[in-house]
Amino acid sequence: MASNIDISALTMNPLEVESIGNFVIEKTFTDPVLRAIHAVWTGVKMKEQIVLASQLGKTGITDSACARPNSGAESVLTQKYWEPANIGDTLVHCQTDVNGLFKAYYTKIQKYTDLFDITGSDLEKLLMVLLSESAMKTILRVAWLADTSVAVSGAAASGLKAAADVKYYDQIDGLWNQIFAAVTAGDVEHTTTKVAALNAQITTAAQTALATDDAITVFEDMLAKADSRLRAEPDAQFLVSRELFDNYKKTLRTAGENFTIDYTMEGFQSLKYEGYTVVNMENVWDRLLRADFEQDSTNNAYFLPNRAVFTTPANIPIATLNESDMSEIDAWYEKKERQMYSAYGYTLDAKLIEEYMIVVAY
Repeated sequence: MASNIDISALTMNPLEVESIGNFVIEKTFTDPVLRAIHAVWTGVKMKEQIVLASQLGKTGITDSACARPNSGAESVLTQKYWEPANIGDTLVHCQTDVNGLFKAYYTKIQKYTDLFDITGSDLEKLLMVLLSESAMKTILRVAWLADTSVAVSGAAASGLKAAADVKYYDQIDGLWNQIFAAVTAGDVEHTTTKVAALNAQITTAAQTALATDDAITVFEDMLAKADSRLRAEPDAQFLVSRELFDNYKKTLRTAGENFTIDYTMEGFQSLKYEGYTVVNMENVWDRLLRADFEQDSTNNAYFLPNRAVFTTPANIPIATLNESDMSEIDAWYEKKERQMYSAYGYTLDAKLIEEYMIVVAY
């Protein structure tokens, strides 16, 4: 048996905090409401069709006869399919494995069964908060970084640092995997300006050493390659890795430009470039890419650390069967095992919808 609360780092003495409410829960700064960067589709089932209709093109020709004019314009319908995966986890907590000197819980004991059953306690609430936050982080991790063929890195191959982490990334083909495939196929505009040379360096220090105004150069090249329909979208935005964000911020500061770093209600840092929002994706991409992936197992450099995406939330939607599943936690106490179970589960998929509505840099 085991506990989901590790108190080995706490000093057991009379001055120890005695209330769970006084604990500071380690929380990633950008725990998001998904719609900050994604549209969310609900009620989506396996192999549900996504129908894409092209624009009609030109219409309007001379009308000079009795018969109504007909230019022959048509919209071509194409399709993709949602393939949501079932994602979930269960934590098993045995209270007797928690040190009896843990006063934040044990000072609240009223009866013998409380030694095992934490139902309704502050400790149960803490576990629920931690698990619900973890469930939300899982959504973005899987949506962006998952790969059904994810592999461990090799002497000359990028991949995960540890084989044990494969299970956290193999659920679906996430957005970056779809982007890489679409770029290879020639369907998505891609710039390597500035970022490719940096990403190819064999040390982490060299990879993140952007020169003055590099971010501006990257953004300008991405806009130049962007379809006019994408540039015209009012909610088109740049999603960028931290070094690009910081480099752009430095450019503004050096130029003496007045700027404000906005924090959305979801915690994302953002700036403006040419009227478009520039979003710092550090806590969605960088943190996990740098912790779990590497360029190869020889030099251990980062795997494509400098990245940028220019698109709209509607073009990179996340889908689930029921949106409320993403925030629901089941908890129950099993008397026979005298253990507390906490679990969540939902279906999830992410999709790059229209290739002309995105430009990427890496």
